[in-house]
Amino acid sequence: MSRTVDGAPLQVPGDAWEILRDCRAWLLKQGGQLLREAEPVSEAALAAYLKAIGSYFDEKTASDRQTSFAQLGDLTASNISLVGDCDLELDIRLGSFATLLTESNGKGLWRVYLRFVTLLGRPDLSPADNPVGPKAFARGVNALCGVVDEAADRALERISRLEEHFSEFLPALYAGLNDFLIARKVSAAQPSIVTAPDAASGAAGSITVDPALALQKSLLGQAPRSGGEPGLAGGIAASLISQAMFGRLLARLDDLERAAQGADDGQGDKAPRALDASRLGLPAGAPEAAAIDALAMIFEAIFASPTLPDPVKTALAGLQIPTLRALMLDRDFFTADAHPARQLLDKMARAAVGLPFDVPSRHPLCVIIQQIAARVRAEFVSDTQVLSRYVGELDKLIARRDAAAAQAAAAYRPLLQRLEQGDQADMASRQAVDALCLRNDVPPAIARFLREHWQRLLRQIWLESGETSAAWQENTALVEQLLWSVQPKADIEERKRLARELPSMLKGISAGMQKVAVPEAARSEFLDACFALQTGALRGAPRLDPEPAAAAAPATAGVAPVLGELRSASLRLRIYDLGGGARSAGRYRQSAVHAGDWLNCRLPDEAPICGRICHVAKDTGKLLLANPDWDFALLLHPALAESQLRDGLASISSGVSLFNAAAEQALRGAPALAGGQQA
Repeated sequence: MSRTVDGAPLQVPGDAWEILRDCRAWLLKQGGQLLREAEPVSEAALAAYLKAIGSYFDEKTASDRQTSFAQLGDLTASNISLVGDCDLELDIRLGSFATLLTESNGKGLWRVYLRFVTLLGRPDLSPADNPVGPKAFARGVNALCGVVDEAADRALERISRLEEHFSEFLPALYAGLNDFLIARKVSAAQPSIVTAPDAASGAAGSITVDPALALQKSLLGQAPRSGGEPGLAGGIAASLISQAMFGRLLARLDDLERAAQGADDGQGDKAPRALDASRLGLPAGAPEAAAIDALAMIFEAIFASPTLPDPVKTALAGLQIPTLRALMLDRDFFTADAHPARQLLDKMARAAVGLPFDVPSRHPLCVIIQQIAARVRAEFVSDTQVLSRYVGELDKLIARRDAAAAQAAAAYRPLLQRLEQGDQADMASRQAVDALCLRNDVPPAIARFLREHWQRLLRQIWLESGETSAAWQENTALVEQLLWSVQPKADIEERKRLARELPSMLKGISAGMQKVAVPEAARSEFLDACFALQTGALRGAPRLDPEPAAAAAPATAGVAPVLGELRSASLRLRIYDLGGGARSAGRYRQSAVHAGDWLNCRLPDEAPICGRICHVAKDTGKLLLANPDWDFALLLHPALAESQLRDGLASISSGVSLFNAAAEQALRGAPALAGGQQA
C-alpha cells in the first residue's frame, strides 16, 4: 500500500506486520547478545532487560499517527520516565545514556529511522520515538537494574560500563538492522516527507540524512524573508527567483568561467576560494542566496580538509562553476545523494584516496583528475549526462587504482601465508599448553617450563606436521603423563607403574628439550624440580601447599605495540603488531573494516598513511594494506586498527561522501560562517 504526504509517495510494504515481527525478534536476539558480551548477568536480569526492550518496541510500533503536539508530549512523558519512582540520579543518568547513544550512532540510526517511517506509514514519527532507538536499550537497562536491586552507586557504575560497550558496538547492530530492512525491500522515506518537528530542525551539530539540505534550511532560518516562504526542496530555479535574475546568474557564471581561465578562483598557485552569493551579485537575505551560500560553505569545508592533497583541492575548485550550474538548474540537487554533480565531487575525492598529503601536482593520478575537471568545465552547460559520463570515467579510474593496490599486495601473499601459519602455530600451541596449565593440580615449576619451552616445541611440530600428527599427539600425551607422575601415588600398583614409565618419559622430555635447544641451566632446574616432585609422589605424600598455576594474561593486556620489518627478496613488509607474542584477533574487523576498504592509520612517530585492505587473515584478523605508491606493504594487527579508529587516529576513507561530510562540517559552523558571509 502507499500513502501520499504533501505529494511525496510513502510506500508501506504489504507484509509490514511480518517484517515488524521479524525486526522485534532480531532486536531482542542482538540486544541480548550485546548485553551478555558486555558483562555476566543472571537469567532473571536478562529476561527483564529483554522484556522491557520488547515492550518499548511494541509501544512505539502500535502507536497511531499523532494529531497534536499535546498527544505527542503525553506519549513522550510516559515513556521517558525510565526508572519510575527510583532515584532521581539514576533517572538522569539513564536519560544521558540514551542521549549519548543517539549522538554516537549518527547516520546508521537515521537510516534505520527513515525505514521505520516507511514501515509504519508514519511521516510524523519522531526520531526520539524510533522503536529500535537507544531509548529502547535505556528502558532495558533500567529494568535490569531493578532486578539486580543493587545500591545506586553500583547501578551508576553498571550504566557507565554498559554505555561504553554499547557505544562501541551499537553502530554494527544498526548497520545490520538496516541491511535486514533493505533485504526485506523496505525503502527509506525521503526527508522531505518527515513532519516530526525535531526531524526537520536542521540544528547545527546534528547529523541528518541530507546535511546539505539542513544547511540550506539553517541559512534560510537566519535570513530575512519576504513574499512568503521560499521553496526549500532544492534548486534556485524552483524557488521564487525570476527568470530575469536566473539569466543574469548564468551570465555571471559565464564571466567567472572566462576569468578562471586566467588562473583565478582556486586555479594556479592561489588558494581555492569559494563562490558565494555576494560574488554572484545576489542581494543579502534573498532565498536563492541561501542555496548558493550553502554550496559555498560546503566548498569551503572541502578546501579546509586536512587530508585532501592540494592538487586535488585545485581540481575540485575547478568544479565549482559546473556545480553551481547544476544547483541552479535542478530542484533535486540538495535532496538527491545520487545527483551527478554531487557524485562527481565524491568520485573525484574517492579516486584520490591513498595519495599522500604532499603529493606533487605532476603525479599521474593528479594529472588525470585535473584533466577531467578541465573537460567538465569546458563541456557542461545544462545537460547532466555530461556529468554522468565523467562520473563513469572516475569509476573506471577508481577501479584501476584499487586493482593496482591489489596487484601490489599479491606479491606478498606467499610471505603472508608463512606468517599466518606461524600465527596459527602460536595460537594452537598456546591453547594446548593453557589447557594443561589451567588445571589446579599443576605445580608452578612445571607450568613455567611448559609455557617457556614446551610451547615452542609444540609450535615447531605444528609447522612441521600439524596438530593431528603423531608427533603432536605423542608430545601432548607426554605432558599428560608428566602431570600424572607428580601426583601422590596412593597404592602400590600406581607406584610400580610410575617406576616403570619414568625412564621412557624422561627420555621423551629430554628429546623435546634438545629439539628446541632448551638452555642447560633451565633444563637442569626443571629436571631437579621433577625429581623432587616425583620422589614425593612415590612416597604417597601430598605436595605441600600446591600453588595453582596462574592463568595466562589476556593476549593484549599490558602489551605495547611494536613496529617491525621483514624483507624477502625485493619485498618489504612492515609489521605493526602487538609485542610479547600477543596474537588475539580483534572483534572490530568483523564490523567496521573489510577487505576493499581504504584505511587511514598512523604508525609510531610517522605521518598518517592510507592503504587499501587487500587481505584479512582468517584466524588472526590481521590486515594487509597496500598502495600503488608504496615501496612496501603493511601488516596491521586488528586490535591496533580498532584502537586507532576508536580514538580518532584512523578512519575509513572509501565509501565516504565528500559532499555530505563537508556539508556536515559546514553545518556545525553554520551560524558563524553565515554571519561572516553576510558581513
